[in-house]
Amino acid sequence: MTRILTIALSALMLAGCASRAPLYDKSAVPNATAAMREATALCEKEQTAFTFTLCQVEAQRDFAVAIHLPKMDAFDIYAAKMLALAAERDAGRITLKQMGARATSIRNDYWLAYAPRARPTYDHGSVGTFFVGTSTTPVANSGPSS
Repeated sequence: MTRILTIALSALMLAGCASRAPLYDKSAVPNATAAMREATALCEKEQTAFTFTLCQVEAQRDFAVAIHLPKMDAFDIYAAKMLALAAERDAGRITLKQMGARATSIRNDYWLAYAPRARPTYDHGSVGTFFVGTSTTPVANSGPSS
């Protein structure tokens, strides 16, 4: 349920960014959302921070491509930073709390690339919030952090 809410809120945020000209194909969102929901459900079986993050980023990339999101260079930067963060977690160089904080910062930077005047106040439920509890075992997203 929280995954659906996260996806819906992300789609609404994108809709808010489209105040002047459409930044994406709104008609593609329902199908892309359904596909992303299925893909992210498969990610839950991943056992390391890196493989889980890689699965999530691939699902997010497929969503972005499906709705013809511009600024894929911003997405590529976001993806690279998230994968590097997950690798740091797997190597034991950062704690889960540090990972969550850095993931939120990376995610907010990515969203600001699409809406420079927006002030992100919602944790969009990606990598950092998926890792809670023990070692690097991924678990379901617990929803918004604020």
